[in-house]
Amino acid sequence: MICPKCGNEIEEGHLYCEVCGEEIQIVPDFDLQVEESIHVTLSSVAGDVKPEQDLKAVTKELPTQEVVQVISTQQSKPSPTRKKRTFPQIPRRYLLYGGAALGILIIVLILIFTLKPEKVVSYEERFAQAQESFRQQNYEETVASLQSLMEEEKREEVILLLADSYLAMKDPGSAVSLCREALARTPDDPKLTRKLLDALIEKEDYDAVGEILASTGDESIRSDYAAYLAPEPLFSLDSGTYTDDEQLSLIAESDGSIYYTLDGSDPTNASTLYRTPFVFDVGEHTVTAVFINTYGISSDPVQKKYVIEKKMLDDPVLLTEGGKYSDPLLISLEKPVGAVIYYTDDGTEPGPESNVYNQPIPMPIGEKTFKFIMIDPEGVTSNVIEATYNLQMAALIDVKMAEAAVPLMLKVGGNGVKQSEYLCTSACRFQDRNYYLVEEYSLQTADKVKTGRVFAVDVLTGELYKADMSSAKGEYQLTPFAAIQ
Repeated sequence: MICPKCGNEIEEGHLYCEVCGEEIQIVPDFDLQVEESIHVTLSSVAGDVKPEQDLKAVTKELPTQEVVQVISTQQSKPSPTRKKRTFPQIPRRYLLYGGAALGILIIVLILIFTLKPEKVVSYEERFAQAQESFRQQNYEETVASLQSLMEEEKREEVILLLADSYLAMKDPGSAVSLCREALARTPDDPKLTRKLLDALIEKEDYDAVGEILASTGDESIRSDYAAYLAPEPLFSLDSGTYTDDEQLSLIAESDGSIYYTLDGSDPTNASTLYRTPFVFDVGEHTVTAVFINTYGISSDPVQKKYVIEKKMLDDPVLLTEGGKYSDPLLISLEKPVGAVIYYTDDGTEPGPESNVYNQPIPMPIGEKTFKFIMIDPEGVTSNVIEATYNLQMAALIDVKMAEAAVPLMLKVGGNGVKQSEYLCTSACRFQDRNYYLVEEYSLQTADKVKTGRVFAVDVLTGELYKADMSSAKGEYQLTPFAAIQ
């Protein structure tokens, strides 16, 4: 084949000239006479066919043999020589590119028409399916679905339902780990905190429950889980100084037990169990207590310190103060209720074996010191108080004369005095006059014993009287000596 443009000879089958690139047009050989003969034959046959005739009948009447003969005759005639049109050859790389593109297109079309796209399921639909699985108690299926959702987004609702699934499967450890991880991202989330507490309770990790309840500021959570709280034990006495009659009680605000130590160490459930109130001895004491509830959750330890002093009654109240006197007064004290006042005048400490104060004491002549103490029936005492009295009276009669005058007058009156002794140690005042008081002692025993009879001698005139203490008035009443029987 010759290129019509540049005359280059083109190999058979090429569509482009390799020299100038001219496209080669290839037109098949065509015999005009044969075409005209076929046309005349077919036209004559068509004219003979009637419209109402059956199409199959017409087809049978076609002069097929004649047409074939004419065509054969025409084809056997030599056709005039005609130059064939050629086309330039396309470069091979373009054919390769085109073939590859066509192959890709075919593959894409196959995929489009043969592969059905997977239906996209929304998050809400998947979570609803997980909820339905949980309601049907298909917990493993629920867990698998929720874990798949967790890979996309860690929503609170997914975490809570997943924790419930773990708990339903008796796997509280996984629920605890899940909730702790979630709370690390969103601390103090109340729903997650409650779910964590539920998981820890299921796991029986009560110490961890107590730690969470102690640290949370959510009072509603503390209220709802109050059974797991371990409030600190209450002390009936604050730290301080007390007397030995005080008792210390420890109080628990919920079900559980209180343990304590007295050496300052922190108590545990191996320490001493509190049962009854403390009664302290005099001295210093340290009490440390802890409350442990029925779940074994322990409170923080509470420590108090106490200084215990001996219980003391109020001091006796002197109505006659110590000092120097020229007129003798009765030494009086305010009498207590439910207690007894004891006293001494010889310098010793007073006690239950000492003199009992039950009426005013006549003031001693000269100087003397009294000591007083008050003691109740339980043996509780007051402090010892003391007072010194110094009586210096103006007198014409001295003490010895007064002591001798009494037995003399008794003898004159016919009263025996051989087994008696008369001593004067004190004085009194009656109707603005001062008197020596002379007491009678019996000598019938080894020890001198007061008989209870007291005589008064006027310090100026020496007149004698019988002296009696009036309990109603709290003073001495004097009777003339002549009236003594």
